[in-house]
Amino acid sequence: MKIPEKKKCANKDHIGDPFLEATLDIFSVDNKSKDGMSSWCKVCQRNRYTPQKKAIEMNINDYMSDGQGRLVHVDNVKEIDKTRDGLVRNLVDNARKVQKAMSDFKDMAMSEIDAFVDLSAQEYDVKLGGKKGNLTLYSYDMRYKAQVQISEYLVFDERLQVAKKMIDDCLNRWTENSRAEVRTIINDAFAVDQEGRINTRRILSLRRLNIQDALWQKAMTAITDSLQVAGSKSYFRIYNRTGPEGQWQNITLDMAAL
Repeated sequence: MKIPEKKKCANKDHIGDPFLEATLDIFSVDNKSKDGMSSWCKVCQRNRYTPQKKAIEMNINDYMSDGQGRLVHVDNVKEIDKTRDGLVRNLVDNARKVQKAMSDFKDMAMSEIDAFVDLSAQEYDVKLGGKKGNLTLYSYDMRYKAQVQISEYLVFDERLQVAKKMIDDCLNRWTENSRAEVRTIINDAFAVDQEGRINTRRILSLRRLNIQDALWQKAMTAITDSLQVAGSKSYFRIYNRTGPEGQWQNITLDMAAL
């Protein structure tokens, strides 16, 4: 039995033994070569067009991203721009740490206040549980207080449009006798801000107008019925004062107020 001749695959990155059987099953036809076969084996030829390319090693620290997301080599960035970038990034890093500390402090404070309120209720065999409402806790000498306030986020449903239609009907019916300032108040109440939102407080203020018209009263009822609680947010504040007669001063955690 004749042993097939061997042929070396010319690909220097060939995986495994490069000496292969010199057959057209292993190599492709190449009429320009002396032996009529390609210099690369078929496997290497396929991998040439679907290569697992080596990742181009690039040290990301040698580049800076500009405002358009383009990578610019540090050698092409001015020193003053590098210094400014470093300053801002350092401030942002520290601000995030402060923000995290403040958030953790608020969570801790709210949790401890809730636990204290539950403890206080146990003296009367009452178990409160759940979210607590507005409350204020004082130190024994009345120089410090911790205050929790729950603010509800109110929105109107589709019945507000019904109320607006009834109010418009009232205004049209009152055209001859209606006072200009009343119309102005109503128009201002339904005006939207730059973000397209209606001012809840101004809408609700319409209910305080002393107008006894039956349709108007019906519109006010529709406004009340359209009011929905969309959510709530808890606010935590700490105060101190110098003595019993002193004014309460907020221990501000707002950086802009420091």
